[in-house]
Amino acid sequence: MKQVLGVVFGLVLLAAVGMLSFLWFAGGEGEPSRDVVAEPVVPTEPSSYTYHVRTEESEARFVIDEVLRGEPTTVVGRTDQIDGSISVQLNPGAVTVGEFVINVRTIRTDNEIRDRSIRTLILQSNRDEFEFSTFRPTQVDGVPERIEFGDRLDLTITGDLTVRDVTRTVSFDASLEIASEERLTGTATTTVTWDQFGITIPYVGGNSIVSAVADNLDLDLEFVATAGDDS
Repeated sequence: MKQVLGVVFGLVLLAAVGMLSFLWFAGGEGEPSRDVVAEPVVPTEPSSYTYHVRTEESEARFVIDEVLRGEPTTVVGRTDQIDGSISVQLNPGAVTVGEFVINVRTIRTDNEIRDRSIRTLILQSNRDEFEFSTFRPTQVDGVPERIEFGDRLDLTITGDLTVRDVTRTVSFDASLEIASEERLTGTATTTVTWDQFGITIPYVGGNSIVSAVADNLDLDLEFVATAGDDS
């Protein structure tokens, strides 16, 4: 019996080491293959002010709850690899939001193995065709009739979000502060489910150290945008 248990333990250990090695090498370092570039916004009026996201002052996040080693845990993944642009017309008020693109390969949490699992098994962003996620707005609601510098706008931005090879319509609750003709800051948040995008999370439950993962996750964006080209 001891010999049998020893063989079983050895096989389990070998399988675990093999999977860890696979995740480590297949997941890569999470380095981007190129700069993140979105299609620029097309202003509705010549008098519009156009703002481009500054990567170094912006952040995209996902937030999800899981049970790790029996303890409730909130996982936050972050990246600053974002591009997008917005145009604002003051009178009459108008806001046009261009395409936003995020390099999901560069997302980092507080755990390197989790990061490599995300890149390999979940978002599959180690594959070049899934490196970037895009949001293409189709509608902006809540724009006031007149906008002044210093105003804060609470908007709903609806559009098509693509993750991997699946596109779904989602709405973000957004807040924009039109600081000046040179600077705009904003936040946007929405809640989605993994199932919406055909994503599954492997190795949950059973003997895994992750016994549960929430169905819902929050997608958050904080950004600074300035006039002229993004830099």
